[in-house]
Amino acid sequence: IPVLPMTLVASGTTLLYMGGMVMNDYFDQPIDRRERPGRPIVSGQVRESSALLLAVTLIAAAVLLLSAASSNAIPWMLLLVSCVTAYNLLHRSAIAGPALMACCRALVPTIAAVACSHNQQPDWNLLGFFALPLGVYTLGISIAARNEASLEAAQSDDMLLSVAASMVAVAAVLPFGAIACRLLPALNVMQGGFYAVAMVGAAWLLFRGLRSMTLPLGVPRGVMRWIAAIACIDTASLVMLGRGELAAIAAIACIATLLLQRRVLGS
Repeated sequence: IPVLPMTLVASGTTLLYMGGMVMNDYFDQPIDRRERPGRPIVSGQVRESSALLLAVTLIAAAVLLLSAASSNAIPWMLLLVSCVTAYNLLHRSAIAGPALMACCRALVPTIAAVACSHNQQPDWNLLGFFALPLGVYTLGISIAARNEASLEAAQSDDMLLSVAASMVAVAAVLPFGAIACRLLPALNVMQGGFYAVAMVGAAWLLFRGLRSMTLPLGVPRGVMRWIAAIACIDTASLVMLGRGELAAIAAIACIATLLLQRRVLGS
């Protein structure tokens, strides 16, 4: 993998997600004033104009970095920027919000594959087996998490929807390894061991999250575990692709997510 494009893509997508998070708070001000008055903008800790400037700056920097990574990735990058912006405008929608978040998740490995593959021509079949299940997984998380307030009150209809979305997400992830293995060289013993550990870790987090969702006030914790599981799934994917050093970074990200979730409440 060429180091420069990989670094540019990693930095660019990170900045884009950060900009999207700031923009999310900017657009959520009317709701935050009613439901979450302690949020930074509505509580006066951060000025509204400063938040908007920071969001635009981060997204602009992301566009520059991703454009520099690969000219072929520019259309995909613009699609990702559009999805991030549209999500912030429409994330309260029961359909559009989760669907746009799923697109955002699937587009990140797509941009990376286009920018870093040989002659910027990725194996689209192989990419699909990694990107699409992660998109569906993210769709399930988003549906399960979108009504946390009502789920915490254990309303039956929302709880059933949450559990159903959880099962769909798990079902989307489980078969991807078996299918993708047919398109990749066989793993050696060490790689197979790391892959097994990563998938067991992901399964543990998935089902612990699912169990949390059935408990009173357990939805935020369940969603947080699901978010951490994404890094475990990424670890398994990178092991399959023979990128041990990147798999180690993803594993560290999973551990860091679990530890930081104890201090930073948010899903």
